[in-house]
Amino acid sequence: MVSCMNRIALYFFCIVFASSCVTKNVAEVDFYIPPKNAKELISKVNLKNNSPEWLALKGRVRLMLEKGNEVSLGISIRVRKDSLIWASVAAPFGIELFRAVLTKDSVYYINRANKTYFVKPIAHISKIIKTDIAFNEIQQMIIANPKILKKKYSFDRINNDFMLSTQDYIYTISNFYRIRQGVLIDKENSLIYTYSNFSFENDFPEQLELIVKSSSENDLNLKLNYSKVVFDQQQQTPFKIPSSYVEAK
Repeated sequence: MVSCMNRIALYFFCIVFASSCVTKNVAEVDFYIPPKNAKELISKVNLKNNSPEWLALKGRVRLMLEKGNEVSLGISIRVRKDSLIWASVAAPFGIELFRAVLTKDSVYYINRANKTYFVKPIAHISKIIKTDIAFNEIQQMIIANPKILKKKYSFDRINNDFMLSTQDYIYTISNFYRIRQGVLIDKENSLIYTYSNFSFENDFPEQLELIVKSSSENDLNLKLNYSKVVFDQQQQTPFKIPSSYVEAK
């Protein structure tokens, strides 16, 4: 069970959405006029969506395991723009199981269950999820503001949504210029993230679903449901490896 939970936690921390500064005034863009092509759509999406300096999320993560089994755990995530992602997963009664910090350079991870830890280069993430992904892409995914990369996209309108697609990227975008779903395809592997239940108060999705599909391993599916979202308030991100912990092999 510990081995299974280890694998789940590592997957989560490795996939658990920073945008560039916008120099053009958002007020100069008329968002009521539908875009005519991919370039106009991307411009509106990037202008409409801003990244907070700090973001704190709290809620529950539901992990879909093999044979239809599920595990529900408490989750806390704190993001500092362009700097770090801090995350903690807890069992019932608030007992912490795992803690991790991702920076642009490294991944720090401790497992309370078996008293182990590791520190690895950030490139270790791509090896685990079998998909090439950078720190900034993970951060953007978590803050629900994925940056649409500059590529030659096909442009479609499906009902009230827009769709941009290439051979390795697919984006579904609402008519409010919020990304509903992103698909990253890397050879035979893919990473799919879907946002839903956008809050009327702050236009932030209360649910994020992540799916990792791999040709060599079982698929991973997890859903994060947020009960608390805090913007632009500085957060504590403590991380200390106890001296009694053993480095994981």
